[in-house]
Amino acid sequence: METSRARWLNQSWLYLKRILIVNAVFLFIGFLWRAAFLLTYGKTQELTQVQSDVPKAFFLGARFDGTVLFYINSIPFLILLFLSVLAVAKLLEPFLDKIFSRFTRFLIPYYTVMLLIVTFISAVDFGFYSFYQDRINVLIFGFFTDDTMALIKTIWRNYPIVWIFVGLGAFTYSLWKGLKINFTQGREWLPLRAQKVSYPVFLLFFFVLFVLNGVGARGSLALFPLSEMDTGISKSIFVNHLCFNGTRAFARAIELKSLQTSKWDSNLRHYGYGENYRQAFADYYQIPVEKVPEDPLELLRHRTPKNEWAEKTRPHVILLTMESLGAYWFHYQHENFDLLGDFKKHLQEDTFLTHFLSSTNATIGSLSCLMIGAPQRPISEFLTESDYLQVPFRSSPARTFKKAGYKARFLYGGNPGWREVNKFALMQDFDTVEGESEMSDGLGGLKEKHDWGVYDEDLFDYLFKTLSESKEPQFVLAMTTANHPPYQLPTTYKTPTLQVPDELKARLIVDAELAQKRFATYRYSTDKLAEFLTKVKNSSLKDKVIIAVTGDHTFWIVNFTEQELLQKGSVPFYIYLPAAIRQKMDTESFGSQADIAPTLYNKALSNQEYYSLGRDLFSTSGDFAVNASNFIVDRSGGILAAGSASEDTALNWEGTYDRLIPGENTDHKKSLSVKYKSLMGVLDYYFMKEKKDKKGSLQNADSGR
Repeated sequence: METSRARWLNQSWLYLKRILIVNAVFLFIGFLWRAAFLLTYGKTQELTQVQSDVPKAFFLGARFDGTVLFYINSIPFLILLFLSVLAVAKLLEPFLDKIFSRFTRFLIPYYTVMLLIVTFISAVDFGFYSFYQDRINVLIFGFFTDDTMALIKTIWRNYPIVWIFVGLGAFTYSLWKGLKINFTQGREWLPLRAQKVSYPVFLLFFFVLFVLNGVGARGSLALFPLSEMDTGISKSIFVNHLCFNGTRAFARAIELKSLQTSKWDSNLRHYGYGENYRQAFADYYQIPVEKVPEDPLELLRHRTPKNEWAEKTRPHVILLTMESLGAYWFHYQHENFDLLGDFKKHLQEDTFLTHFLSSTNATIGSLSCLMIGAPQRPISEFLTESDYLQVPFRSSPARTFKKAGYKARFLYGGNPGWREVNKFALMQDFDTVEGESEMSDGLGGLKEKHDWGVYDEDLFDYLFKTLSESKEPQFVLAMTTANHPPYQLPTTYKTPTLQVPDELKARLIVDAELAQKRFATYRYSTDKLAEFLTKVKNSSLKDKVIIAVTGDHTFWIVNFTEQELLQKGSVPFYIYLPAAIRQKMDTESFGSQADIAPTLYNKALSNQEYYSLGRDLFSTSGDFAVNASNFIVDRSGGILAAGSASEDTALNWEGTYDRLIPGENTDHKKSLSVKYKSLMGVLDYYFMKEKKDKKGSLQNADSGR
């Protein structure tokens, strides 16, 4: 057996060296990939300020790449360790001799498949960053829960898929061929040439090999293994992203996705409240804990003041949610880069905010939150993708308006079965859910369609027609879909010339042609919105309709810096009010989408009870904005909230609400932190109670739509 073990050890030594060659080659490929990432998405102006951080990012990136390779190595090394344990039995010698001598038959296909998977994930990550300005995150799973066919069409239109697959095929063949040559070559270097090996030495060799590989997979000799937290080496977000790789990012996304099945009180616990939800209510409403009612949800109950105009007029109330209507792009509005078109006239005539945050960076997250009039919690899945799909919420604007005698309608510019939003809308007490089929029937056919559904002009025509014909007051929540990849436009639309400013060109992380398409669809949406508003203002509806407009999220085709947290998540809030109640908001005030519902209630309803965690945006005090990214901000600055108060990041404004930079954690900033954390704790309790007390079966939901 000693002679056989020596032969097996010599063979394993050869396999080890050739595995190391594979690792070295792929570390170099990782370097090239990271260089391509830098050249594609990096901006010279930003990078010149952090030049010394870039080499650090490449070095740290190699460590991250190494962890992936060591994880791949672990399976062959584990098999060899297992075989070494069996090498004590003389009876197994023929079997072991065959396995050790033919191990390359396993190594070649194994490394081909594993390295191909890594390459494919890296390619997906490369494209993912161009859209979301982040490495792969939980939004990647939207490919399976979203309208998958529409996404495939979008990818097909925006990327050279045929050439990508040709390249992938060529790479697969080259990879297999290269691995075959590597593992079967006859040349030898640093041969071991062992003659006899005892069982303890044989076993120890493979045990040490497996342990050393495990250390490499950790990526660190420190207490904690190498993780995403270690990427914070620079003040540049891009450089920090440069450290990471697609495979680790995907693994992190899977982990975060699994955590989304967390307990109902995850936010309460994360922010330090534990089981003490009453303290969360006390902190949010700034009252002593003994003043919190037996049913804390009574604190959500409000009543609108008496409103004679509302009683007499019974106005229609429209909440338009525009796909990807980001407020950041207002900053670049110019006669040669006129993104707003005639919409800017309505902004001037009426009133709007830009210091305004969408609930989430995903359409389904923001839309479902608008349906219940509440923010999104940081540690939770989207409402439509959880048990809350079948939970009716008392804060639903549809329910509130229906109690006031309104008909509640949800309009979606596509198939309303998308991510089961139709079911959720019906559960929130919308009377009807209307999509492209209803719009086509109502208009006698659609002019044209895009991959996601109905063009904005048809949705607005349908909305105007049905409002004009209505004999009862209506609350309508509408969601457009045209301003979305693959950036299709109707053949009848004449795209205006948009000269992208040099400053914006320098910040783009997509190619100029794709950016031009993005800006053209943005302009198309604002044009059609403006046409709708003009049509309403020139009709009999002008004195009996309130129209609010916001975006589901912005879009990310520039490298936002760490100081542009507000800009990265901001959407506008615009509201048209009839002349009899016209009023201006303070344009410098801050708000969030949970504030929209109470704002509309106070304008349209008289002496009506409602439930809300938001505030009236026309009020003159206590303004702030929040989103699901642990971010709260007001006129003084902001807070990035952490689980522990000592780990919060306090931020101050630099310029006129231009940049948020690290600052002193003042008493006011500490109060902002408490406000955010207590709000999320209150939401935990509220959602749990609604699920426990009011969970009902779906009624009238057409799951085929």
